[in-house]
Amino acid sequence: MRHDPQLKAVLSAYCLPLLRATWAVDPAGCRDEVVQHVADGLGIGILGHDKKPGPARRRGVIWLRHLRLALEHLTFGHMPFELRYREEGGRLQLDNLGERMPWTIARINLADDGTISEVYQQTQQEPIPGDRLIWYVNEQEGSNWAGFSIMRPAYAAWLLKHETWRVHATSIRRFGMGVPYVEAPPGGTAAQVAQAQQLASAIRAGDQSGAGIPQGFKPMLMGLTGTVPDALAFIRYLDTSMAKMALAGLIELGETFHGSRALGETFLDLFMLALQGTADEVAQTATSGQPGMPGIVTDLVDQNWGPDEPAPNIRCLDVGEDYRVTAEALAALVTCKALEPDPTLDEWIRKQWRLPERDTPWTPPGPQTQGGPGGGPPPALPGPPASDITNPESALPVAAAALPLRRHLTPAEVASRFDAAAHQGAWQTILSWLIGAWRAIAQAQRVQVVDQVIAAVEQGRPDKLAAIDVDVSQAVPVLTQAMQDMARGAASEAVAEAGRQGVRVPPDEVRLDVTALGRLAGVWANVAARRTAQAAAAKAAVTASPGGEPHGAAVVAGDEVDAYLRGLSDRGLTDDLGGALSAAQNAGRMAGLEAVAAHATGAAPEFIATEVLDHNTCEPCLRIDGHTWGSLGDAEAAYPAGGYLKCEGMMRCRGTVIVLWHGQAEGEAA
Repeated sequence: MRHDPQLKAVLSAYCLPLLRATWAVDPAGCRDEVVQHVADGLGIGILGHDKKPGPARRRGVIWLRHLRLALEHLTFGHMPFELRYREEGGRLQLDNLGERMPWTIARINLADDGTISEVYQQTQQEPIPGDRLIWYVNEQEGSNWAGFSIMRPAYAAWLLKHETWRVHATSIRRFGMGVPYVEAPPGGTAAQVAQAQQLASAIRAGDQSGAGIPQGFKPMLMGLTGTVPDALAFIRYLDTSMAKMALAGLIELGETFHGSRALGETFLDLFMLALQGTADEVAQTATSGQPGMPGIVTDLVDQNWGPDEPAPNIRCLDVGEDYRVTAEALAALVTCKALEPDPTLDEWIRKQWRLPERDTPWTPPGPQTQGGPGGGPPPALPGPPASDITNPESALPVAAAALPLRRHLTPAEVASRFDAAAHQGAWQTILSWLIGAWRAIAQAQRVQVVDQVIAAVEQGRPDKLAAIDVDVSQAVPVLTQAMQDMARGAASEAVAEAGRQGVRVPPDEVRLDVTALGRLAGVWANVAARRTAQAAAAKAAVTASPGGEPHGAAVVAGDEVDAYLRGLSDRGLTDDLGGALSAAQNAGRMAGLEAVAAHATGAAPEFIATEVLDHNTCEPCLRIDGHTWGSLGDAEAAYPAGGYLKCEGMMRCRGTVIVLWHGQAEGEAA
């Protein structure tokens, strides 16, 4: 059946888009080491990290090849694979996913709970245990691990179609030229009638055909009379039925007597949703397996780190999603301020519309301030929207609906007048600018790193790769300015929240330690620089040979390192710079709270931890969320430099402290 032209088209329509789709390892909630091990084992990228394909694989699993075979479960109803590992570098590496074609399965033995205990192949004496099998199955019901072929509903139509083909071919051969017959002379004998039949049977069609007929005999061609069934219409009907059973009606639009662009788009939308469902099912099986049988990812993680280690997910990203975004729609959204351009949006649009990557750093729209790295003092950065602390009644209410939060605001958060949307928006605004401005800094640092790599390789001194030095003299002023602006905005935000509770403080009472912020900026700038240096050293160590290289070969190694650094995602940089801005935002907020506490002598404040902005919240942050302290010092001890002290996400933590002042400022009671 699968070689029928129509069913072959249906299967191709299902499988080829899935092979062309982007498959990636989703690292959410998992350690980097685990995610990288899984991605290396399967030969696919990491979501949000790998934007370009890596070097060719010489051994191990090739994901697209495995996926093509795994999709055979649509054809046969099931498709098993056998896991095989190899030990390398102290870890078990995924070595092979051996396909066990369905027609070789002689017997499937089930356990008492209905799961597969073992299977026997026709060519093997020993069974394959179920805990070594990756089992893809289509439309499994109960303990029917054989599943159902996607072509099963088309069997009746396929059978009738092929029978009609044969009959129609015979009718064309038989009646394409009509049926010849020869009429015997009037009153002819039986022998003459037999002679006439022989003459008729001997007539053949052709450009050299002809016949000699005795006198009295009369040759004629007899065609069909009346109406006959329309075989071609019936065959088209059967083809349409076979396409319809798989929701692939769009492949029939050119063969039907009706159809339109709108109808085609409707068919396509439905079909792409069906494909996404199939892709999600394949990804789920590859990740977590079936009952009683392992998944590729979970088993690989369990073999190396045990069953308690969180395992990443395999995801298919761009099959059923609709990316039909026009330039007019984007312009309208930006004009009405429903959308703001940022580096992430810029990168997404360029990827979807196949546009080249930027050669210059992204900068926010609007008037730009001159200056920055290599051209004078750092530019003034956009700060968060500051409230009017002298008139708290004019401040906007808490705009939690403007930002997707992890949970609803608690009564304490609402009473504190903490504007979560403004708090996060100010941080994101400066972070977006900072990442764009950092591209020029990163480019200069990359040149320095590549030069040192070339020198180390050329001298045959791989030990120098571990001591690559990155200049941060341009980075520190930019980051310092960003952190100071972040801290000033956060201090104003804290003072405004107190003002909306009736505790008013003169703005000039806030004391920011800008010197400490400058020192902290130096730390974070060096952290980001060391990340670049370590990545370059690791790449150079696996690219260049340990002995001395001629200059040309060393330059090639430098080019490899340069291309590798250019291809790295902004994830690590975002974490580093985001951590620096979180530390500055928290420092400014604590400075504002200290100023308010000095004036609110008649108040009885409650200092409360809030983790509402953490979407991937770890267990320590979940436990501290909502905790109350009676003094600012205790709160500062828990949130000393950005997020919560015991947060497992470290620089990614977005927790902070809110305050219920329960009183009025000194001199306001009257």
